[in-house]
Amino acid sequence: MILPLKDIIDLDFLMGLDENPENVDTNAVASRDRDIFRQLKYGDRLDDAGLIAGWLEYRRLLFFHETGNGGPGAKLPGALFESFYAWTARGVFACGLAAGGMGAYSFLAYHGSRPVNVTLFIAVFILFPALLCLAAALVGVHQFRSGSTESGGASVVHRLSMRLFIHKFMGRLQKWTAPVQKHFPQFSKEAGDLLHLDTKPFRSLLFWPVFIVLSLGALGFSTGALGGTFFRIMVTDLAFGWQSTLLTSGESVHRLVTWMALPWSWAMPDIFVPTLEQIQGSRIVLKEGIAGLASAHLAAWWPFLCMGMLVYGLIPRIVLVGFAHAARTLALARFDLSRPRYQRLLMRMRTPRMGMDIKETGGSRAEFRAPLPRPEPVSVKEKDERLVVKPQPDAVLNTPEPKPKPKSGPEPAPRPPVVPEEPHVKKNTPGALVLGSARGFEENDVEQIRVGLEQQFGIHVAAFVGIHFDFDEDFGEHRDQIAAQVKDLGRGPLIVLQEVWQPPIRGLLYYFVQIRQIFPDSPLWIVMIQTMGQGDRDVDPSDVNFQVWKSAVNQLNDPLVAIERWVSP
Repeated sequence: MILPLKDIIDLDFLMGLDENPENVDTNAVASRDRDIFRQLKYGDRLDDAGLIAGWLEYRRLLFFHETGNGGPGAKLPGALFESFYAWTARGVFACGLAAGGMGAYSFLAYHGSRPVNVTLFIAVFILFPALLCLAAALVGVHQFRSGSTESGGASVVHRLSMRLFIHKFMGRLQKWTAPVQKHFPQFSKEAGDLLHLDTKPFRSLLFWPVFIVLSLGALGFSTGALGGTFFRIMVTDLAFGWQSTLLTSGESVHRLVTWMALPWSWAMPDIFVPTLEQIQGSRIVLKEGIAGLASAHLAAWWPFLCMGMLVYGLIPRIVLVGFAHAARTLALARFDLSRPRYQRLLMRMRTPRMGMDIKETGGSRAEFRAPLPRPEPVSVKEKDERLVVKPQPDAVLNTPEPKPKPKSGPEPAPRPPVVPEEPHVKKNTPGALVLGSARGFEENDVEQIRVGLEQQFGIHVAAFVGIHFDFDEDFGEHRDQIAAQVKDLGRGPLIVLQEVWQPPIRGLLYYFVQIRQIFPDSPLWIVMIQTMGQGDRDVDPSDVNFQVWKSAVNQLNDPLVAIERWVSP
């Protein structure tokens, strides 16, 4: 399943609300996400993208219900961006179409005394669009091959274009629509937060919409130029001629024209390619004028010019727009849902929670009764022989219809839901490589760490490597070993166990940045834990040290770096 761009933007916006530091009720968020998971049909069988899409659908409804902004036409940032982008694309194409048509129509103005200069027409309406199309194709192919990785120059250009396109232009949207708000759909007040989104995770996604808009503008220009030229030819008797100081013979011009007409010269060359006689007969000599030139030779250029605009300007742009649409779809398909923030959401949805609903029946207090006698203890052999039935998640139970309950009398309290004791650990996904202090963790602690991480995060731990939090010492000596482990894990996360009492000094933060530079495709999870020698290793969410670490890690502004706290199973 591929999430569209508007869903990804809404997902980032709604998850940003859940990650707001002011929202400290993490239990309520976890309960809400688990309830959404229960509402999804066949939720256990959906992949990550399907679960996130289902969560997003329910989360939109909850957002509009909680904020009271769910009126007709209300929009979240994703829908607002999609609507604005659609109108921008149409407007840019229309402007290009008008510019090309009016430009060609004005350029071909002929008053009978001076023919249209073929050389200048080819340079403006054929060669210049062809060079722009070639440059756009090179940029698009480079972006397609590089993916999310960018060079320094490309990154600077991308930041500048995104800032102009989103921050500057869309920042004026609300002010522009304020006077005529009754003619446009309303959108929620929080939708303006789209203007403050960090575009770093979306660079490979937002590049292609901007690329498509610019390509549509160029496509509109070539289409308008071809249409304006053909319309002038139909309603006006045009005369085309050429003159040049460098090319003085008709043979050299004929060779150049024949070379340009190679893509279509195989189809009716007598019509779409001017002959040597026609080229020589349409040359303009300044002192002689056009009185001695034949009208048939002066009118023989227009099929060649129209085919040139079609082959070198219009068709390549259509192909380029199609390529950009395919590349955008592929970029959406490659959108990494293994980032820590999305894995936390999936973990909250898949992790069972014990719940109990208590209903007030209004009945009177029951009288005291003597306790029942305790049964005799059952032997161990008898226990083993008993049949234990466990609920299967994929089983279909054919239970008979329940008998109608009598209307009188209090209803019994509902029983709590059945919760499996084992955590949901995805064994078929890439495992995690845990990096912990070589001095603080002993061999007996490794198994406890593995079980704790699987219980808390639902991540399969593949290996554990002891480190000293010194980059030269750790990755100089164990670099080959760690690199081999990461290569075997694929896109599995790297988990660093960091003691929470240590302050986030610049050296430690730079250590994490260096790890991300060596393994740019692997998410980095920094798990805060108490000292291993202590009995309680849990980190409270209100711990001052944890809050300091959380603020420092968030300032790294890396979407693949997440900070969590240790919670014992």
